[in-house]
Amino acid sequence: MQFKPALLTFTLSAALLAGCSTTHYIDISPKADIKTNTYTNNKVIEVLTTTKLSKTVGAIDTGIKEHADILIANDIKESVKESVLEGIKALGFTPEQGLLPASTIAIEISKMSYTTKVETLKTVATLDFELKVTTTAKGQIYKANYGSQKIKEYGTMPFRETVEEDMTDLASQTVTRLLNDSNVIILLKD
Repeated sequence: MQFKPALLTFTLSAALLAGCSTTHYIDISPKADIKTNTYTNNKVIEVLTTTKLSKTVGAIDTGIKEHADILIANDIKESVKESVLEGIKALGFTPEQGLLPASTIAIEISKMSYTTKVETLKTVATLDFELKVTTTAKGQIYKANYGSQKIKEYGTMPFRETVEEDMTDLASQTVTRLLNDSNVIILLKD
């Protein structure tokens, strides 16, 4: 009978030393930080979003052998589109009203990643979010890239909510950069 408790103790110890593995399913729903304005438009404003990225954002590997895959649970194309439309409206534009042909903001979500490296027992995470944007209006085309990066350090595995908040904050910063670009505003306004 003494063999069973020793075996159980050994099994639990081995499981703890091997670390744990999990999956963080996150929703990235950016919110642009836009100062309200009173711009007007005379053309319909159409926002299009695309991405060639998969639902995998990255993975976390910690110094104590913990592992988590990070996957997107929501439709990132739709959440970026909604955020840009809300921001356009906050600027005073009425995207659904105006003349045709429409002005367009074509957004490609080109990078969305969460990578880690271990330094001693500290985990250093690099988060990236990038957009490639083409704005077409008034017979002109304006192309720009907007990106944000954040470096975070952890001692242990971050909670799913922390990863979600960090990635959403990064996406929000990037969308805000797009909506604060004076060249985009000039093309969209009357």
